Amino acid sequence: MRLAAVGVGLAIGLSACAAAMPAPGAAPGLAPEPPLRALRYTFSADAALTKVSTRLCFDGTPPAALVYGTPEAVQFLREPRVISEAGKPAERPLALAHEHLQLSGLAADSCIGYSIDLQAALERDALLLAYPGEGALVVSAELFLWRPVQRAGLSASARFELPPGMHVSAPWPERAGAYALDESAFACRGHLVFGKFVREPIEVPGTTLDAIVLDGFAPSTRDLIRAWLATAGSVVSMPAGAFPVPNAQVIVVPTSPSRFPIRFGYTGRSGGASIILFTPTDMELREFRADWIAIHEFSHLLHPFVQRDDAWLSEGLATYLQEVLRVRAGLLAQEQAWQRLYAGALRGRETDQSLAQETRSMRYAGNYERVYWAGAAISLMADVAVRRATEGRVTLDTVLAGLAREPHAFGAVSARALLRTMDQLAGTQVFETTAARYLEGGALPDLTELYGELGLLDASGKVAVQPEAPLGWIRDAIMAERAVAVRLPAPANPG
Repeated sequence: MRLAAVGVGLAIGLSACAAAMPAPGAAPGLAPEPPLRALRYTFSADAALTKVSTRLCFDGTPPAALVYGTPEAVQFLREPRVISEAGKPAERPLALAHEHLQLSGLAADSCIGYSIDLQAALERDALLLAYPGEGALVVSAELFLWRPVQRAGLSASARFELPPGMHVSAPWPERAGAYALDESAFACRGHLVFGKFVREPIEVPGTTLDAIVLDGFAPSTRDLIRAWLATAGSVVSMPAGAFPVPNAQVIVVPTSPSRFPIRFGYTGRSGGASIILFTPTDMELREFRADWIAIHEFSHLLHPFVQRDDAWLSEGLATYLQEVLRVRAGLLAQEQAWQRLYAGALRGRETDQSLAQETRSMRYAGNYERVYWAGAAISLMADVAVRRATEGRVTLDTVLAGLAREPHAFGAVSARALLRTMDQLAGTQVFETTAARYLEGGALPDLTELYGELGLLDASGKVAVQPEAPLGWIRDAIMAERAVAVRLPAPANPG
């Protein structure tokens, strides 16, 4: 196995839109671009999967320039050129200036070509490029999806021309033999799989996941992976009654504990949900049943993408849900979940910075767990507060179900905007006010007082469920078991 993945070697889930890594602004001297009727991409890969060649045609007037989807694309761009102009063959090079591919003066209904050197990208450990085995390639679409500066209202199609026996999986909807790319395809990160692989349809409530389990797993492990994904999909369907999105691409990449011991997941939203799960090849049943990463990643789909500086909210919600939903499904004891949430919040005592400061510094300070568990504590506080204010009529689950019915915005939204929407759905102000206490203050959430009210601390201050408590009814309702399809078999020896 050959694997290249920079900046993602963490045992935590990640989620991103390209909006969090903006392309450069307009180059000097470029006028505002006129609207395009459509873009038509045709991608082809060589048999050795060393490069992707692109033919891009413009219906109408081309933009003045194209920009990358991710900065790594610039150093791997090869042979940018005009290949037809005004419907007639042409051959001349295109210039790259200010990291923009210059198209100024190109006639209407023209086509250009360029290639991305995947071999060079692999050798330099480019972001999210993985060769999990012979004949298969996983790559971020941003690496070769060059696009106009202005994304608003952008519409495009993509076709793939591959050598015999090779396939492609993309997160975009397929229509009439081509993939349809809307504005979100250019605003968020997504993943493509090229090569020889088998697609595995996984039935979950309300939809079918398009799963690609790459080579490297034993047949018995592949069976467990299918059951694991079906279980995670069913678990995350609990809040809204169905899986959060109508379509989702799920890519399971094999890793080896001896060479890549840390498991992690990554969620993209380029035109559709796109989840990568890096999974050790020797995982056993007990480890799949104890897993939280798939549920964490799927939980990101319950709400719009939140901008990176506000990641405490998206990651906090997913961290809270990974605990609560597993208890409801019978995959985790509630005492363990309460202990994990409490211990996670204790990490906040290691800092005197606000949650906003901790989140902004997360990528270079490495304080992911502190931010994630602080966000989970706020999610618990808000869930308790909304249940208390409405006498149980409204819960975090009903708010998330409401979000699932709302059209999600393209690109990233702020935490404040999402919290305001959640309060509107709840008919309260608890979500925004609960978070405000910690965003600019000098301390992160402390669950001691709330745990006392919930009946979760014994006389010595240790986490333990107490029969009588003022908010015991909320505690029990949050963790109440639900009927959910757990496809993973029960362990042969529960002890």
